[in-house]
Amino acid sequence: MFVVFNFILINTVLVVLVSAYAVSSQNESAYIPADDGEELLYANNEKHTSTIEEGNTAKHVFYWLYTRDHEVGQLLNRSEPHMIESTTYDSKNLIKLVVHGWLGYSSVNDSICPYVVNGYLRVGEYNVICVDWEEYAADMTYATAKIRAKHIAKDIAKVLTRITYNMTEAVDSIHLIGHSMGAHIVGFVGKILTNQIPRITGLDPAKPLYANSDPVDRIDKTDGKFVDIIHTNGKKNGIYDPLGDIDFYPNGGKRQPNCNISVTGSCNHAKSYHYFAQSIWAKEDFVATNCTSWRDYLKGRCNNSDTTYMGEYVDKNQTGKYYLKTPVDLEYQ
Repeated sequence: MFVVFNFILINTVLVVLVSAYAVSSQNESAYIPADDGEELLYANNEKHTSTIEEGNTAKHVFYWLYTRDHEVGQLLNRSEPHMIESTTYDSKNLIKLVVHGWLGYSSVNDSICPYVVNGYLRVGEYNVICVDWEEYAADMTYATAKIRAKHIAKDIAKVLTRITYNMTEAVDSIHLIGHSMGAHIVGFVGKILTNQIPRITGLDPAKPLYANSDPVDRIDKTDGKFVDIIHTNGKKNGIYDPLGDIDFYPNGGKRQPNCNISVTGSCNHAKSYHYFAQSIWAKEDFVATNCTSWRDYLKGRCNNSDTTYMGEYVDKNQTGKYYLKTPVDLEYQ
């Protein structure tokens, strides 16, 4: 009797341990930096967030327009037919639409939006539109945000369609720019508006829960007519593998100068939009060379002399992997 009891007890414990392990494996947690550099914990609870009301997206995603005539920012009004009637939007100017990542607030000074807005308005007349999905991003796990990403992309596609009069006006001027999870979001927009987006730029596209995804579930070179990617924290917070028509690996694409060693690598992750913003007005700081690897670049073993600018002024006729060293004393804003 005692032996039988022990057998039952041991097997019960084993079942509990195996079940706990299974639950733990399905709900992995890890640290990932938000766009503003804060170190935060995300949990993979995708199966608990499969039912999402797409119609609610419009209530929580906002669009801010910045122009030289109104640098403070104007909220696009969804009640207007094209959302731009009461703004300083000018169809003669290029459209630069910027999307932040998980917990990346569009108005915080160190987030992507202020950097890119300041860069463009410093050099010319643009319609810079920042997509603000802070209400979603701040109130969910990373895994939930990943699911919402495609719904946000659908909303962006609808808004772009309204702004451009059903994709008939100023379509050739559209340039989508996204950081981290925002890079995948702009990729999804391109998938929705098939063959209509001239350029998509992915800034250190997020790796967690995306690294092993098929192209349909992440940013890909087929999403736009031209897709350029900047990798700054590859193999940690960002995907290191090439994803675009052209992929840039500043300082090797994994770690960046002036970033202290940290568990999360948030500084390295944010450098992608720092570099892109500065490239708008200082392109000579970002001359990159086509090469097979960072090691070959450092040893001067690149097979050709093809060069182009990383960032805003990239040569859209170039493809492949490009490497460069960035200046240490960069001025970001």
